[in-house]
Amino acid sequence: MRTIIIAFTQPGLQLAKKAAQNTEGTVEIYGHERCMDTGDSVDRAGSTDSADRADSSDGTIHSFYSVGEVIKEQFYQCDRILFIGAAAIAVRVIAPYLKSKTTDPAVLVADEDGKFLISLLSGHIGGANEWCSTLAERLGAAPVITTATDTRGMFAVDLFAGKHRLRIVNPVMIQDISGRILNHEPVGMTGNDEYIDLLEQAEKQYPGQIQVTKNENGEFESGIQIITEVHEKEVFLRTIKLVPMNLAVGIGCKKGKSLKEIAQAVYTTFAQNHLLTERIGVIASIDRKAQEQGIIDFAKQMKVPYRTYAAQELEQQAGTFTASSFVKGQMGVDNVCERSACAASGGGEKIVAKTACDGITVAVYKIKRNEE
Repeated sequence: MRTIIIAFTQPGLQLAKKAAQNTEGTVEIYGHERCMDTGDSVDRAGSTDSADRADSSDGTIHSFYSVGEVIKEQFYQCDRILFIGAAAIAVRVIAPYLKSKTTDPAVLVADEDGKFLISLLSGHIGGANEWCSTLAERLGAAPVITTATDTRGMFAVDLFAGKHRLRIVNPVMIQDISGRILNHEPVGMTGNDEYIDLLEQAEKQYPGQIQVTKNENGEFESGIQIITEVHEKEVFLRTIKLVPMNLAVGIGCKKGKSLKEIAQAVYTTFAQNHLLTERIGVIASIDRKAQEQGIIDFAKQMKVPYRTYAAQELEQQAGTFTASSFVKGQMGVDNVCERSACAASGGGEKIVAKTACDGITVAVYKIKRNEE
């Protein structure tokens, strides 16, 4: 989770430092050059590639002159943005970069005195509403959340999906489902037996708003369907499709394989085994591939974490693996793709064994339910 915090004044910069201390993950602070303190360790934003900069954990604050340049460079590279200043500035500067609620980062806005904290963008899928509530409590600010389903305590399909690691395949349907629920219209919910408990819990938590059904009689025009298999058909006339992100993909490769090559190897493997690529929940490999750009870019493209493991940790994984003496000599472990997928899955079930494709190996494990 990577967060950037942008401040325009000295009071705002002090609040940015406090917010950084109360935010998990990697946090970087950007302060306008006119408000930098002489005691701050300063790095001029735009002077070097972002990958070469130190983050705020080492005390460095990136100085900037143009907030537009900061957002141009960072908008697609971060998960969350906190503006400390006028909401209008935030709206205008991010507007050209907005794409979709499934990809845009969470955006909050705070006044420089820290009295109010506004959830501005990606409230549910991006986690802005939850982040707003948590951070506001830590800063002593009043959270401002305007999402109708939140303010009225109603079921939100995008929030439900994010909480349970479900990928929304057709986010255009969110508005239809949410609109019906807000208007007290009936909405169905269905899925296979593996997810029936989850569905019934949601139905119990939001009585009268959603109803678990097989929709065999067409009683619901619109509904939510958890889909796990390629061949599954939609059961509602208007269906929002949720796919469990419950597969760990282990990848081994020769050095320098591109994003296109990595993606093609994974997609081919999934197609051959009749698996939905939307089910990918994590990408994994050995730590010696931690900087392998093709794998890194593929994980970013899939919007999932990229985890790497030391050879010794991979060696300790329990199970049956396709061993290679050559790989053992090169990497210190007899198999990279299967063992790393096994580790990332929490010791789950092997779905696809080692599959080779032009210098790339792919394996797939199902993530244990309690690890999802």
